[in-house]
Amino acid sequence: MSNPLRPNIDAADICERLVGITPVYLQNFLQRESYGLRSSVSPGKVRSQRRLFSLEDVYGIALVWELFESGLRAEPVEQILRDVAGTKKADANKAAAKLLENRTAYLLLFRRSRRPSKSIAKAPIQRVEAHTEDDFARFLKKWPHEGGQVIAVGEKFADVRKRLEIIFDVR
Repeated sequence: MSNPLRPNIDAADICERLVGITPVYLQNFLQRESYGLRSSVSPGKVRSQRRLFSLEDVYGIALVWELFESGLRAEPVEQILRDVAGTKKADANKAAAKLLENRTAYLLLFRRSRRPSKSIAKAPIQRVEAHTEDDFARFLKKWPHEGGQVIAVGEKFADVRKRLEIIFDVR
């Protein structure tokens, strides 16, 4: 039995053909080592070397970008990644792997209301729930009376998977 093809994906593929993240954001995330994002195949720090990414890296980047595109800031993104991955440090690759493994279609974020205070009050995420398509449909029927935000991560992952199949023949 042969091993499945594991393509080496460069930053241009991630930005232009797979995820849609802007090159500036990708560069910033990688330089700051934000959310555990990295180019795990080849770091590409020398000018003549390209940064190369694994499939796990691509899904981690896609997850972070989807969270940012939904309007979340750095701290909530870190908290979501920690909660989903079950780790102390934010790790986008582990969180994405867990969501893919569980066939998560939607992330639901519930927050507390901001309270007035002398300092800038943060509105932390109270809880994060991951739902499959079927779970989400059942949840909607009995949605509790609290504010929440829905992020369709499954749709983003499906789009990335489809593009990987077309570009790299990865199944």
